[in-house]
Amino acid sequence: MSDRAGLATAGLLAPPVYEVAPDVLDRVRAALVAGMTDATTGLVPGDVIELGLPQLRRARYRPGSLALPDEPFAWKPAFVRRSLGLELVRACASGRFRGPADAVGPVADHAVEEWRRTGRRTFHWEPWLAGLGRGGRSVVLAEAVAWATPLWTTFDWVGLAGSARLPAPDDVWTCPTPRPLRLKGRAEVRVGSAADRPALVSVASGCPGDGWRDELAFLALVAALAGPGHPAVSRVVGLWPESGYRLVVDVDESALTGAVDRVVDAVAVTADTAEPVAVG
Repeated sequence: MSDRAGLATAGLLAPPVYEVAPDVLDRVRAALVAGMTDATTGLVPGDVIELGLPQLRRARYRPGSLALPDEPFAWKPAFVRRSLGLELVRACASGRFRGPADAVGPVADHAVEEWRRTGRRTFHWEPWLAGLGRGGRSVVLAEAVAWATPLWTTFDWVGLAGSARLPAPDDVWTCPTPRPLRLKGRAEVRVGSAADRPALVSVASGCPGDGWRDELAFLALVAALAGPGHPAVSRVVGLWPESGYRLVVDVDESALTGAVDRVVDAVAVTADTAEPVAVG
């Protein structure tokens, strides 16, 4: 284990810097509902709007893309690297492999074999991967290794044994507004139990934008709203492996309020690009 990994792990496991009392979460929730009610008045009635980190980032950095129709789904390596990469880290953390490069072939083969044996698609990509030629398969595996290696080397997984869940379960909360809004928080790792104010780790591509604090705090916000009675997340660590950044948000009321404002802004941008409600 490197000194850097030891320090990153100690920071992840450190006691919370701020207290977040239940009344803080009540104020944050009320502010979000009020903001969402105003922001969704410009949207025609319809299905639930789902908002996660990808949509939050698009609304800030590429708002014009919100008006474009979604492309038909087709599997590609980028859609596999996260789920396969997390499985590689989990396999290495269990002591079965020394690193993601050693794990990727056996882990991918096992997933495909299990699908062929049971018909169950644990990761959904098994039939697609099974149908690729040697070259295509090597590209998929290489991307998964490239994604998993920075996460694996950033932390001391022996020190995290028994306290880290990966993949972290998604947090989901639906805002009770006239046009329903579902917030979805997807982190890669959750460390600690709910009673211990857990910490989250998020992995992103590219470079952190100027709104990175609100983006990490968004994950803490959804976790707090989705788990009534649970203490707030203590901190969120963001990794941007491609650019070498590791940034941390220690969660307090200010961080949660910033995330609320970011969500309201994103929905307002969505409303501006949507078909307006007919009047008269």
